[in-house]
Amino acid sequence: MAYNFSGSNQFTNTTNKFANGGTPNDPLQITYIITIIINIVTSPLTVLLNVLVIMAVIRRPRLQSYPNILLACLAATDVLTGLITQPLFILCGILELLGMNEPEVILCSFHYAFLRGLSICSCLHLMLITCERLIAIKFTLRYPHLVTTRSIKVAVITVWIVSVFPGVTRPINNESLETISTFLVAFTFMFCILFIVVSYVILYFEILRHRKMIRTQQLPQNKVESFAKEYKALKTTVFVVAAVLLCFVPVVFTLVLRGAGLGIFFLSMAMDSYVSFSKFSP
Repeated sequence: MAYNFSGSNQFTNTTNKFANGGTPNDPLQITYIITIIINIVTSPLTVLLNVLVIMAVIRRPRLQSYPNILLACLAATDVLTGLITQPLFILCGILELLGMNEPEVILCSFHYAFLRGLSICSCLHLMLITCERLIAIKFTLRYPHLVTTRSIKVAVITVWIVSVFPGVTRPINNESLETISTFLVAFTFMFCILFIVVSYVILYFEILRHRKMIRTQQLPQNKVESFAKEYKALKTTVFVVAAVLLCFVPVVFTLVLRGAGLGIFFLSMAMDSYVSFSKFSP
């Protein structure tokens, strides 16, 4: 896809061979076509499955816990990805393979803007989910005061505001602004991943401590039940977070390559692969 990441024509020149003599057996072209097909298949599934998650949380009061509400917020970003980002990628790919470069450039600019913003939004939501579990298990007594309906709303709104900036700056043809935006995207990805990894290491040792207390001390039954409930919610969030983080690994890797001037094409392919495979997690 002809994203002009740094104001140069390097990436455009690479992809132009699709329309100018690229052979059907070209591995690059075959990979590109496969990615388009994957997005065609996964786009409606992304929307359907994540809408089901949102509706389940809305309609069933027993599911309206803070962890599930945050999972539903994450699912909302995935719905937007399936409705906007993936269809735009499919259109860009088809136009590029047909050699229609003018409309492709416009569509690809909007596609990458949405992709960048929604990817950042998903990553920050994963951090919120992890933070909520960390407070629930590590700081149990302070949990009712720190995690409230109001604090959840403020956190989610803040995440969306922060995510808008990288997306809005994408269509602006300013090299300095693009460099700053790319740096912020890479920093956000790496900070979120680091925070999540450290948090789950802390949670692991905290769970071991709780289990030891349950075995060696006669704790009240209500505390044992409370721990079992929180631990069950933790297992669900661990599965979701781990699945999405695995999809972020190629993105972070190619952002690093791009910083070294090596990852122009692989960045777009990695991010589109992330879109295709990470949207079924909730």
